[in-house]
Amino acid sequence: MKRVLPIVASLAFLLPLPARASEDLSIKVFKLNYRRVEEAALLIRPHLSDAASITLTQRLNAMTVTDRAENLKTIEKLLTDFDVPPRGFTFAVKLVRARADVPAGSIAQEIGGLGAKLKSLFQFNDYALIDSAVLRGVEGRRVECRLGEDYALSFSIGPAGSGSDLILAPFTLSRVRVGDMGRLILTPLYRAPMPITLNQTLVVGASREEKSKTALILILLAQELPRAAVEKGVAGAKTVEKKP
Repeated sequence: MKRVLPIVASLAFLLPLPARASEDLSIKVFKLNYRRVEEAALLIRPHLSDAASITLTQRLNAMTVTDRAENLKTIEKLLTDFDVPPRGFTFAVKLVRARADVPAGSIAQEIGGLGAKLKSLFQFNDYALIDSAVLRGVEGRRVECRLGEDYALSFSIGPAGSGSDLILAPFTLSRVRVGDMGRLILTPLYRAPMPITLNQTLVVGASREEKSKTALILILLAQELPRAAVEKGVAGAKTVEKKP
């Protein structure tokens, strides 16, 4: 069967694969609603035969696949599972200032039951809450917020798949200062890819050196939003607690 590839004005690029004339091939068009067609092409490529070809139409976020009928059924199932709405999450964040150069004090009430955990992880005498916020975000997008007057947090939510593990990258905690003409200048204090697990509290400490007498401690808890909440839209940062 002679293969005829359609000529489309919005053709982005062609991913050719060697064909064999003896193959009985079929053609099927797949249109994606939520995921990018380029990502879908990478997903299905290992499942194609040597005789297959893919034509991507970026304008329509669609692909035309030529392959054996049984392979097209496999590809259809893969794309059905892949092309789902992005997942949404909440991130409960607390920024704490820890000090070793003061007498031991009581743990600030706003830190809640995490006081004992902080004492077991760090050798400081006093822990005070700088700011606290609940953030919302969707996979593939960036999240940013101010914490107190002097700090800013930002991260992008990597593709989440269907599991409970996420990658926030780059996960950046910065100090904020006002420069000339009121321009805000951000100086990163901590910047690294951050693997997290849903419903598990993550504690990250940042200090200038190992024996520093002061440090910033970031406490983060991520949870998944119900699908309905994601479809209604994702709100920005909402500060729920604050202490100077």
